[in-house]
Amino acid sequence: MKRGVVLLAALLIVSISAVTQAQGVFGGPGAPLYHPPDSIIPFFTPPIFYIGWMASAKDATFNFEGTNISSFLGGDHKWPVHGLWLGLEEKINLTENVGLTIDGWFLVSTTRGGTETEQTQRSIVVEWTPFLGPTIEVLLPGLGVSEWDTSNDWWYVDAMATWGRTFQVLAGFRYEHFSTKFINRQGAIVAPLSPDDRADITINSYLPFFGCQYNLVGSNGSINLRIIGFPYLPADVSHFESGESGIGTRVESRGQPGKSGFLEAFAQTSLNLSPNASVGAFVRWNWLCGSGYFHSEVQPGALATSDELVNFDRMGVTLGGSMSVSFISPF
Repeated sequence: MKRGVVLLAALLIVSISAVTQAQGVFGGPGAPLYHPPDSIIPFFTPPIFYIGWMASAKDATFNFEGTNISSFLGGDHKWPVHGLWLGLEEKINLTENVGLTIDGWFLVSTTRGGTETEQTQRSIVVEWTPFLGPTIEVLLPGLGVSEWDTSNDWWYVDAMATWGRTFQVLAGFRYEHFSTKFINRQGAIVAPLSPDDRADITINSYLPFFGCQYNLVGSNGSINLRIIGFPYLPADVSHFESGESGIGTRVESRGQPGKSGFLEAFAQTSLNLSPNASVGAFVRWNWLCGSGYFHSEVQPGALATSDELVNFDRMGVTLGGSMSVSFISPF
């Protein structure tokens, strides 16, 4: 979250600098912030501040499939993602029909409960061990259903080019960091628990995207309807989990998704309160999913390794408000 706050603060500084240069901090010459559709469009528009509450449309999931050791030790994680989103957006009008939008968001997360399901007894295939040779099959006890406390670190920045006036074609790139920490494991019905038990899931996404939007700007306010997405998710994904019934001390899994995708819909309406201020409301829905083969190792010393199919899915809805204020002194 700290890196997300730093990036958001940097975007705020850039936005304030851009607007003050274009508008004049002390009322100097510059294009007016509030303008009818037929007037000259300013190069920089006032930054838009967002605040909204997000709730999971369904629990986020991360699970291993198959009979290898990573499937046994990784389990099936399910947890809700809730929190307060803070965002900042700056629009730059390069020409009358071409623009650039830069924005940054980060989630002020709340601690929630999550679950992890492992079979209480399972026959697994270990593909390689330094002591027992290549593929072997063993029978191990599992943890059953465990309950965790979860906290999420989620932030992103993106840049989006727009072509058109009212109906616009979009293309852009988003870097997104999403991670969840699982601590305070409780409720396992078979193996003893340790206070050091912990799991971490991290998804760093490098998202190109395309889309379109309807952007209607009038003298009293505006309406914006947008959809963006991409049929593939370039991402680095990792899962670390410790405290596995005395079998090693930690399982580490890393990989990139094969089948994957990203989709987001956004709707906003705003009302002009004065030539220099507006307020609005927005709703956003987004969905990210992926599936791929990850390489897993049981530490220390790569006690066992395997490749396992991993699936993950996350969907959320955010509802909130927006505000745009110019930095012109009334004096």
